[in-house]
Amino acid sequence: MPSPFAITAATNTVFLDSNHQGQVSFTVSNTTAHNIRGRAHLVAQPATAGPWLKPLGEAERDFASAGSQQYIVQIAVPSGAPAGDYTFRLDMVDVANPDDNFSEGPTVKFVLAAPPPMKKPFPWWIVAVA
Repeated sequence: MPSPFAITAATNTVFLDSNHQGQVSFTVSNTTAHNIRGRAHLVAQPATAGPWLKPLGEAERDFASAGSQQYIVQIAVPSGAPAGDYTFRLDMVDVANPDDNFSEGPTVKFVLAAPPPMKKPFPWWIVAVA
């Protein structure tokens, strides 16, 4: 059975700001010839990054035949999170038949850079000894 939704992301890489936050938009289109109610679901890799992702607006929405809707996902990484590459995708399911009618979205990546190394203070004792 073909996927009931076509999902595209505005970008495949999200750059986080200095507060470790960012966002990306997805366009979800109903590819069927009838109206359906869809629910968005975020899948993070690794799963520990899941709480950092939040869809803005309602996760469940009505889609007209061949209609489209925008979903915006906000990323907010807490301080102290381990540096590394993280990925996620926005998946959609037909609420009436989620086991058979679902679509996987494209993978989007964000990188949490390691904090800069701490600068060692100047050893003033050398000046005192000299």
